[in-house]
Amino acid sequence: MLDDVSVVINDLASKLKTDTAWQGVQFEVPSLGAFSLGSIDTSWAKALMLGALDFYQVEDISALQVIPDRAHWTIDTPNLSEPWNPATAPAWQWLKKEWTFHVPTKSMALTNMAALSGVRITEAARWEDDYWELFAGAGPDVQKSDTRVVPLGLLITADGSLNPVLNLPVGAALWRDEFSDWHPWGKSGE
Repeated sequence: MLDDVSVVINDLASKLKTDTAWQGVQFEVPSLGAFSLGSIDTSWAKALMLGALDFYQVEDISALQVIPDRAHWTIDTPNLSEPWNPATAPAWQWLKKEWTFHVPTKSMALTNMAALSGVRITEAARWEDDYWELFAGAGPDVQKSDTRVVPLGLLITADGSLNPVLNLPVGAALWRDEFSDWHPWGKSGE
């Protein structure tokens, strides 16, 4: 959540003011976990730091990545120390690649933290032309505090087995269990 991200960044910044040794150090942020810092490859800096590059009128800028502990890692957490590569960071491929899906580029999905942590998505529904709900587990059981709205492309590129949800008509839904393929909602076994 934005408030948590702000706390982490502010806490790490205050610690760096008093101790500039950051390499290999894990910083504990009270009630939020452990985080470390890592250098960013030039290819990522050029893709993500456009405002800083423009402001300082430079071609490259030194930056650090805040790296979450395993409990806070999600499928969209890239290793920014390695050169940008859509094969190793598929969720970020749209920084440089053209959108290839037949749905709007602005398509979003409401999902849960389990799905963002890599747990298999088992429920999918399309409610608008550019809005889906994709949950790991039963959607009605997901607490609001556990939900996030993310670009649909993030989930699709992280798990190719989600491609059938792109073909859902508005108002339709699919389900599957841990091992099966997708089934239309209300059919065979529901």
